[in-house]
Amino acid sequence: MKIDVTDFLASTDCSMLSGSVAELGDNAGRITWQNSIDAVKGFNPLPDGDALQEFREWLKPWGGWDDAEIAAMSDEHLRALCAQWIAGDWRECFDCDPDAVDWKDYEIRASEGNCPGSFYRNDAGRIIWQMEH
Repeated sequence: MKIDVTDFLASTDCSMLSGSVAELGDNAGRITWQNSIDAVKGFNPLPDGDALQEFREWLKPWGGWDDAEIAAMSDEHLRALCAQWIAGDWRECFDCDPDAVDWKDYEIRASEGNCPGSFYRNDAGRIIWQMEH
């Protein structure tokens, strides 16, 4: 699945969705989760039942949840988790504004396994996140 994240990245401080205890203090988990829930009120990365199911299937091999836990996740939970994952991938790959990305450098780093290869810029200049393992 491919998700256009251009507007989301332009309007979101990804550190507030994926910040660590070192960055945000002891309540980092609570803070980032609430911010992820709030973020999907204006950004719906999983707009329909097919997308929600595809994300559920994509989560399984990561090993963080068993099948029953994934099946029990609400639509809101899945959307917030997806937004949090996108934010985390972005922070792992880039330390800059989306307009300042060096896409050539990113492609090299991603191909070498130094960061997730989950982003690309399409022909229209939109930033796309795709689920990958």
